[in-house]
Amino acid sequence: MRPDLIVRPWLLAVAVGSAAVVHSQEAAAQAAPAPPADAAAEAPAPPVIRAYAWIKPTVVFSGSPVESFSQPNASAVTAAGNPVLAAFPGGAGTQDEASLTFQIAQSRLGFWFNEKGAVRGQFEFDFIDFTKSSPTVQALPRLRIGKVEWALSDSTVLMAGQDWDLFQPVNPYTVDIVAVAFQAGNTAFMRQQAKLIWHSDSLEIGGAVGLAGINAAAKASIPEHNIPSFALRAAALFGPAGRIGVSAIATNWRFSPDNAAERKALAGAAGLYGDVTPAERFNIRFEAYGGQNLANMGALSLGQGNALEDLKEVGGFLSAKYGFTDAHALYGLVGYAKVLNDEDVLASYNYPGVMAGAMPDPAESAATLAGTGPGIKQNLTARLGYQYTLDKTVSVMAEGFFFNTEHVLNGEFDDELDGKQTAVGGELGIFFTL
Repeated sequence: MRPDLIVRPWLLAVAVGSAAVVHSQEAAAQAAPAPPADAAAEAPAPPVIRAYAWIKPTVVFSGSPVESFSQPNASAVTAAGNPVLAAFPGGAGTQDEASLTFQIAQSRLGFWFNEKGAVRGQFEFDFIDFTKSSPTVQALPRLRIGKVEWALSDSTVLMAGQDWDLFQPVNPYTVDIVAVAFQAGNTAFMRQQAKLIWHSDSLEIGGAVGLAGINAAAKASIPEHNIPSFALRAAALFGPAGRIGVSAIATNWRFSPDNAAERKALAGAAGLYGDVTPAERFNIRFEAYGGQNLANMGALSLGQGNALEDLKEVGGFLSAKYGFTDAHALYGLVGYAKVLNDEDVLASYNYPGVMAGAMPDPAESAATLAGTGPGIKQNLTARLGYQYTLDKTVSVMAEGFFFNTEHVLNGEFDDELDGKQTAVGGELGIFFTL
């Protein structure tokens, strides 16, 4: 069965690129006569830079509002839409119409430097911007990966830079490779960190230290003034049958630093994960976790604590794929996340400049994101899809999705609205792999 397109991107790139290089080298060796000795001595060294890319045109339809990491659009759908943030610009009511968008921003471009050497580097970019609903030439590159790997031995690798979290290293099957099941049981994302991973034939053990969170502002803030994050991972390896492991990440988070209200609290989580192939052409991936204030650390979960309350949460996902042939496969996933003390969840938005008790009520379209977290008590996603693989470069995926999301709304102005929302829709996408 060919390498799957919905695995972590660097794994796909290495697998596809390496296979293409090996095949071309073998074919050339069989077709061409042996070069003279002096010509062989003068032959240039192989290129030290290898480029790879995905081009991913996608059409997304939804019968009701959806959101992408709290933004009211379908650039990378993570939840049913917040009825306040989905309001039409300038309108007083909520937007309840169907939507259709064409997207290319989830495409990716990457480079490996000295890939076959003991010390190698990688850059990877995509073009997603959740604040832009359906951009064309307005799309900008976004750095996903920028790291250096040093193979200290055949069994030990040191990695430093921006890379996938050591914590919970599995992603589910879906055409929506930016959203996957984030905020619905799938949590770990990118982190600035240093990782050390050792493995044998049957065991993998890893540790990491990294920046506690994310700060895209100009002024140093909590992430820089906090202690680092610490992560551990251990997995049993079963060769071609896959792996099952446990992982954890934690830090001591500072809320309202350097003032009278400052407090410190645990932020982090522990989890179980697996990627197993119990039968030919059948693969299962799963994660389950429990945590506190995990979203404060830059994880894509629901629990973002605040100066007054810690948010505790649980969640997980189950995803599977069965290939009937090399060309035809079905896949699906179910993911769920829930805040346990959901009475402490804050709304994700506010009305700038509007005081409590103001009359008349502000229009919902005037609401803006407040930086208080996802504002979601619980989120369920289910996806079912079909994948047709033409060859090693082209794959077509058609997928239906369902979301059931419970948003926290502003009790002062929006108590007439229902925070419990559902959304049904579908995506059709092409993966062209270079």
